[in-house]
Amino acid sequence: MLAATGAAVALAAAPAAHATAAHHVVKSCHLVTDGTGDTQTVGPDDGSQLDLIGGDFAMNHDTLTVVIRVKTLTAEDLTEPAGRIYEYDFTANGKNFIAMASLLPGGSEFQAFISDQRLEQGQSGARAATGIGEMTGTLDLQAHEVRMSAPLSVFTKYASFSQTNVDHFAAFTYRAHGESLSGTQVGKVVDISSSAGIGVDDAWSKKIYRPYAPSCVKVGR
Repeated sequence: MLAATGAAVALAAAPAAHATAAHHVVKSCHLVTDGTGDTQTVGPDDGSQLDLIGGDFAMNHDTLTVVIRVKTLTAEDLTEPAGRIYEYDFTANGKNFIAMASLLPGGSEFQAFISDQRLEQGQSGARAATGIGEMTGTLDLQAHEVRMSAPLSVFTKYASFSQTNVDHFAAFTYRAHGESLSGTQVGKVVDISSSAGIGVDDAWSKKIYRPYAPSCVKVGR
């Protein structure tokens, strides 16, 4: 009787264990990765704040978020004459989007753009982009992350995110110079190549993200 009871308990426990495994969800994480110590320009500092480590992309049915990770990160300094710019690119439904954080002496701006040109790894060239809306930006100094979020509606005017993957992820950092992108208006066309600054680091990815998939980063602020 004891042996029979033990077998019954084991059989009863098996479906529960199977159900737990069946509901295990794999989260999207580290869509962009990059090694340290590969910055491309010489500046007044060691370049660690512009040295990319990686980045991520996440979305739900209300909000879209991108994350850029660097080796070190400090708060904005309005008295610093040299600014920092962080850029995250992605493609959906054949449309190329740019999320840009501009930490400039006059203040910080976080903007979303759409562009007809997409940079490919190993290539360079001019890019014109059109402002499509403001993003909410935060600096997580402990995690060394630049986070940018915007309502999904900012992007769905141009891409539905249906029957597609999000891909062609890339991240860039710049030392700011020249014309500021501050105050970019919706519908205004700017020359990203001359407005951003001097390129310091870049990172590319061949990974894909299925829209609305769970992510290791929190969507929103």
